[in-house]
Amino acid sequence: MNFLETSIYRIILKTYMYMQETGRTESFERFPYLRALTGRLTEEALEQWQQDKGVQAARYYSLISRMNGADPQDKEDGLESDILCSALDLCIAAMYVPEFAAYLSYYTGNIVTIQLAAEIEGIPYAGYSDMMRWLYKIRRVCWIDRKKIPLPFAAVEGDDVLLSYLSGDDQPDKVFFGEVEWVSRDDALAPMFIRQDMAQKGAEWLRETQSGAKILMLSGKGGRRFLAKHIAHRLGKDMLLVDLEKCGNPFGEETERFWAKLVHAAFLYGALVCIYGITATQLSQFQISMAAFEETAVCPFLEADCSVILCAEPDLRLAADRSCQTHTLAFAETTREEREAVFQGFARQYQIPLDCAYNSVRYSLSASEIARAVETWRCMGETSPETFTRICDAVLYQSQEKVFGQILYPTVGFSDLKLPQHMKRLLGQVCSSVRDGYKIFEEWNLKRKYPYGRAVTVLLSGPPGTGKTMTAHALAKELGIPLYQVDLSHVLDKYIGETEKHLEQIFAFAAKARPVLFFDEADSLFGKRGEVTEGKDRYANMEVSYILQRIEQFDGVVVLATNFYNNIDKAFLRRMKYVLKYQSPDAEIRRSIWEDCLPPQLPREELDLDFLACQFDFTGGMIKNVVYVACVMAVQQGTNLTMEHILLAVRAEYEKMERTVTKDVWGEYGYLLENNN
Repeated sequence: MNFLETSIYRIILKTYMYMQETGRTESFERFPYLRALTGRLTEEALEQWQQDKGVQAARYYSLISRMNGADPQDKEDGLESDILCSALDLCIAAMYVPEFAAYLSYYTGNIVTIQLAAEIEGIPYAGYSDMMRWLYKIRRVCWIDRKKIPLPFAAVEGDDVLLSYLSGDDQPDKVFFGEVEWVSRDDALAPMFIRQDMAQKGAEWLRETQSGAKILMLSGKGGRRFLAKHIAHRLGKDMLLVDLEKCGNPFGEETERFWAKLVHAAFLYGALVCIYGITATQLSQFQISMAAFEETAVCPFLEADCSVILCAEPDLRLAADRSCQTHTLAFAETTREEREAVFQGFARQYQIPLDCAYNSVRYSLSASEIARAVETWRCMGETSPETFTRICDAVLYQSQEKVFGQILYPTVGFSDLKLPQHMKRLLGQVCSSVRDGYKIFEEWNLKRKYPYGRAVTVLLSGPPGTGKTMTAHALAKELGIPLYQVDLSHVLDKYIGETEKHLEQIFAFAAKARPVLFFDEADSLFGKRGEVTEGKDRYANMEVSYILQRIEQFDGVVVLATNFYNNIDKAFLRRMKYVLKYQSPDAEIRRSIWEDCLPPQLPREELDLDFLACQFDFTGGMIKNVVYVACVMAVQQGTNLTMEHILLAVRAEYEKMERTVTKDVWGEYGYLLENNN
């Protein structure tokens, strides 16, 4: 028999003898299996148990010593150690032998209590303060049902973590079923490329022994879990990493048991505890305040002398009256130099080609986001810069709390735009202002005169179908960056303050991902402020004022498109560095658009493009509609595209605009109109 088996049989026998002494004779009559178990306790087995020096025995006596805070062989503390031993043995036996749990319930009305452990050791009437002291000590490894009053009769239960520890397991990760990550002190960690001083400071502060348990706050975003792992590694400690998002609901019906189990693991294995994902949104989902979170999820660890690392948002604060020592390490956003150092570190580690300088400027990624992007790139087995760019975009896109638009990778460029030459030159200036912005502000020192308002802002205004959206796409294509098209239906919110929150998330994402930020139908959001006659007017004006302020702070590319130039607030117009006013195309440009919409692969008869361009004053969008409808007719009839198909589609477009179609409008092709009436 091993050490734990003998301990179990021994406590069962001691309990039987206690029952005999208190008048419950022949208590094994109803539980013959227990009699059979105690029959295995030979003198040889007991002698071997007393001399056992194995892992189970070493951990058992070490645990009693740590719970008691003294040497169990010390005569002055021997009685208290005996009581703790009996309570521990009773819990273990009740878990291993279900019949023993039923036996205790039948004769005592409960399973295990500290009162029962004291009575078994010959102390039927211990003082209440003594009972409370013993309960306080044993609750670091066992769960106590504190709903039972008085507490000496509260149920005391062991759990899987206790059995795992006493059985000799080196880590209790399996008993948490993936809800909690166990980080072993022996795990190999990736090197820290930046902020090594933060890991050193955190480890040194937790290593100080002037007081008991401490709280280390890691405030901000980007690499906090990684830093916590390195702090534990420097301390030579294992770590329990509790991610609130992966724990289901740790504040539900089984709240006390869940956190008690974690406390037991931290105390038994001497591990650090890191609680991750403490955000206002997460706490709101759990319907719990920060103070209640501390009371439920932090205080039990401190009472068990286990230090805790908390990864929280900057605006979340601990209770000011907390007696334990706290220290905060704040995460600032990575600088360009730090980002380049991280990119270089991964490039050296994995021997992969990365344009470290370019990526450090292009993306305002945290160290953890860079790591995620690099790992994804490696797993895909691709080394093209374009693939890595898209991975970085995806990492940032997925990190948004809520999505308010979509990332697009346009395929149309400036060569596809049918615009007057002066507008093409203006678009070239827009591209130059983006590409050469660093030279203008830094090398030429214009930053002194432009402490704010560095965004490249472009307003595209004109009738529908004149190419505003296509221009935004082409601009992103020429700059070699994605287009983030904002969905205004998700941004605008009827509740006060929500629209501003949504816009803040959009601009925060754009500041990191650096796309072309595109607001289509912008007049709905950037419209004129009006006179305040109702309460809603004041809040609408506040939204516009907020956007004005946010654009001033932004230093990326913002493109607005509107059909109603006069509806845009004058303050926005002042902040637009470039304004492109679109007109309906002339005949020459219309002919070019017709040609562009008819690719060589399209089976067609001879088409009179000069007539179509001169006769119908369509915009580019309308011409695309006409060609599409005409192609549908041709496919339906199984023929090549003909002039008749085109003109019938033109008639459909005229009818949409509620314009009359006459024979004169079709000119020399009027006979086709007569044939199709």
